[in-house]
Amino acid sequence: MDHFKQTKELYENTIRPITKYCRHRRTDIILNYVCNKNVLDIGCVEHESSIEQKSNWWLHGLIKNKAANLLGVDYDTAAIEELRKKGYNVCVANVEEMNLGCKYDVIVAGEVFEHLTNHRSFLESVKRHLTDNGILVASMPNANSLNYFIQTLVFGHEVDAWDHSSFFTPVTLTVMLKKCGLTPTEIILYQPDEIFHHENEFHHLAAYLFNKFQQMICWLRPSLSRGLIVVAQKGTI
Repeated sequence: MDHFKQTKELYENTIRPITKYCRHRRTDIILNYVCNKNVLDIGCVEHESSIEQKSNWWLHGLIKNKAANLLGVDYDTAAIEELRKKGYNVCVANVEEMNLGCKYDVIVAGEVFEHLTNHRSFLESVKRHLTDNGILVASMPNANSLNYFIQTLVFGHEVDAWDHSSFFTPVTLTVMLKKCGLTPTEIILYQPDEIFHHENEFHHLAAYLFNKFQQMICWLRPSLSRGLIVVAQKGTI
């Protein structure tokens, strides 16, 4: 069995035609799919800062301003209760097993896949809550990222969130989705212009220059981009 040939055929025939590269923010890309839609936001809680501090980039808050209807779900009971007090339509749920009794035009899973341990159960839950023509829009780190390679080269080990349990490339993600009864219709590789702010001016300058270097390389080889977004529908198309 020629694995290289099979992977190349999958990439050339299935993945390349639906893949594009951009420099937009992850949130800006996702918002293109939720305008005036009935939306379920899976993993709606951000755990790093208060809502007031993250108003410009908190995905759930941004979706709320665009969607016709929005429900957010997360496992974090305390955070969900705080969001309810602030007027958000959210609930606690195990995203791998939930049955909310409703169907949605768009299901957003922003930076969720890399935290899961049972992707098949999760995707069955997604299909259960999608309308017939509904779409899943999911973002995640790109395992092929140049960023990861350089960090490993410099530090001798990967530098990533401690609670990430899995990583995907366009190929492995496509294979998994198809095995679970979903078909990718778009794959977006992105290397955004933005960088995280560093209090130390030297560190901020270094991060800025490193990001510009990555953008130049990713323009030549988009598969090395930092992030990956997939849009998928139920069934085989």
